[in-house]
Amino acid sequence: MRKVFWALVLIVLMAPNSSFAIQLRWSGGATDTTVSQNTQALLIVQADSAGATLPNSWRLQWTADSLGVLFSAFDPNYACLVDTAKVDSIALPSTPADSAANQTTAWFCSSGSSNAATAYFLADLPGGGHGKFRVVALDPLDSTAVLSSNEVTFNGGIDGGYSPAILSATSTHATTQLQVSVVGTDLTSSSSLRVTSPDGLWSVPLTVVGQTTAAAAGRSPNHGARASRYASTELATTTITAVAEVPAALPDAIVESGGAIGAIAIAPLAADQMAPLDASSLPDTVLFRDPDWATNWYPKDFSFYYNVVPTGNSQHPWKGLFHLMYIRARRNAAGSDSALGHAWSEDLTHWRVDKHAFGPRHNGGWEDKATWAPTLVQVGDSTVMFYTGVDASNNQRIGFAKAGALDTTDTNPTWLRQPSAIYAAGNTNWADPNGLGFSGAQQFRDPFIMPDPDNAGRYLMFLVGEDKNWGSYGTTVVGAARNAPGTFNSWLDLGSYRSTDSSHAGVVMHPVHGTSVVESPIVMRDSTGSGPWRLFFANANYDDVGDNATFFITQGSGYSVTDTTVGNGRWPGLDNLYTYLNNDGSLIGWQACEHLQVGNIHLFAGFNGDGIAITRTFWNPTTKDFVIGYPDLTGVPKSSPADGVHFYLADYRPGQQTVRFALEAPNRSVPRLVLYDLGGRRVRTLSDGKPSQGRQEWRWDCRDQSGRPMASGMYFARLTGLGAPRLLRVAVIR
Repeated sequence: MRKVFWALVLIVLMAPNSSFAIQLRWSGGATDTTVSQNTQALLIVQADSAGATLPNSWRLQWTADSLGVLFSAFDPNYACLVDTAKVDSIALPSTPADSAANQTTAWFCSSGSSNAATAYFLADLPGGGHGKFRVVALDPLDSTAVLSSNEVTFNGGIDGGYSPAILSATSTHATTQLQVSVVGTDLTSSSSLRVTSPDGLWSVPLTVVGQTTAAAAGRSPNHGARASRYASTELATTTITAVAEVPAALPDAIVESGGAIGAIAIAPLAADQMAPLDASSLPDTVLFRDPDWATNWYPKDFSFYYNVVPTGNSQHPWKGLFHLMYIRARRNAAGSDSALGHAWSEDLTHWRVDKHAFGPRHNGGWEDKATWAPTLVQVGDSTVMFYTGVDASNNQRIGFAKAGALDTTDTNPTWLRQPSAIYAAGNTNWADPNGLGFSGAQQFRDPFIMPDPDNAGRYLMFLVGEDKNWGSYGTTVVGAARNAPGTFNSWLDLGSYRSTDSSHAGVVMHPVHGTSVVESPIVMRDSTGSGPWRLFFANANYDDVGDNATFFITQGSGYSVTDTTVGNGRWPGLDNLYTYLNNDGSLIGWQACEHLQVGNIHLFAGFNGDGIAITRTFWNPTTKDFVIGYPDLTGVPKSSPADGVHFYLADYRPGQQTVRFALEAPNRSVPRLVLYDLGGRRVRTLSDGKPSQGRQEWRWDCRDQSGRPMASGMYFARLTGLGAPRLLRVAVIR
């Protein structure tokens, strides 16, 4: 039986016994041992009553006047042969906080099938040194109290306290106020109490609102009798409650607290659990247009983002919001694409827009002329936006700005910008900082940020820059970088993906110049989380269409997503999105694609020369292939009489090449009506979201989006935008 330890915590997986008192001793039975030279001693942790077992979770603490106190593992061939828990492997402290608090990670094993009654440590003691040990555990019968073993020493022990320990950390976040409660020993209510990421990339300071200390004398008679029976000590236990205003859902984190001797105690804190997104009323496909679309304003590169924000309603305190942060441009108006717009929606149907959400500084600096190509990520309690800044000489660099949670009540948040760019072509070995093929203007843009799947707490940046390998030819390539621990101001170059450069892409991506100019990279994985990564990139010519718009390469089995080299199956082949999806006419001209995953729901989006099209993405769990806009064609009701909505065939006769669909809706709605074939491929869009009320009809001439007659077979008309999707089956007979 193997048990995993965190900070010398033993996790025994079987059901606990009713006795939890702890005794600590050296192998000879004494509580003090004398060592004059470096010695390896056996330290025994034991339940102090016959038939009793150790608690489910406990921690060994020590204080010494020498750094020579270490722990060793037993030979794994012998560690698990008897019904005791023995350390069979040791990991050294992984963080400065671990070292300061005398915390080491150990793994225990035993052959028993129930809680162990005894556990063994091999302790390496420095000759002539002095120290002391104890074991502490959360009382299983009272989660606000801590049990402690007796103390053992070597060479008479040492004065001073133990490092602080947090044995329990919980949080509630039902409103914008985050409340954290910690239970431990030797804690203080210092101002250092905070929730943070393990590497300190983000942190939320907490304000202490309550602290209690429970002594053994204040326990009930039953607890006192049990404690004296097993001769275990009940420490003065510290319980601290602290709060902070956090209008965002927090990920997995740690909580830190100061201690009486100045060290820091840490403990894991679980992520906030929010209600999952209800996708039943989301449309299969939607087209977002800029509010000034009628006067030729349209979006270009954009970020597709989802967060959870407070509602102010105590009954339903949180709601989800979709966001589009996009470059606003006016057709045929040079220089109009300098600033960003921000659109947000709860349902992908009704959008509000701030047309002037973020723009250049015009201060002569690195973002003097334009701000382009945003990407949004939530980092702790903040929204971080990475973007491209363009200076007066058209040089491009990458920087970021931070704001609180993007919310409906703050359409123009206060963005805290970094004073300078954080990443430029000169920071890489593959990008030309001199703009040799672009009239002397550095090409370094379009950041896409995602968590690093191979390094917890770190982030990856994918971007494009001018390829040094091609001199003045004027071509670009996709590159990657990883942030330094604990900061976004420093990035490690991981190289460029040679599979995306001009010689390996195999197609001319900018027919106007006859070169390969790629941009707008994104990376996504299938919905199972086990399939390959795919790296998408776009043709830099926004007026190109069809099979020369968006491409992707697929990660080879067994390789990391950050392996940028060519060959040996790392990134085999090159796929065109348009042809990969069976020449789906609705994808013509899709550029600057984005992928958004919310729970198990995947959405794919792209700029199509008119607006931002958003559609569902589905994967085949066996082949790991994906389709765009594949609807659920089973189990969808034709109508729901309770809501007064009726969707039906107003005119349909087999063999006749015209079908009429009718909708009767009592309330104002934004219906979307799309036709699919048996394979789930979109055939024709009859309504892309014109508001209506009352009765409405649509006519289908049994042709696809390009006007080609449909073959005989079964087709599906799917209506969304009025609550649950509605489905009608239509047989086409030629």
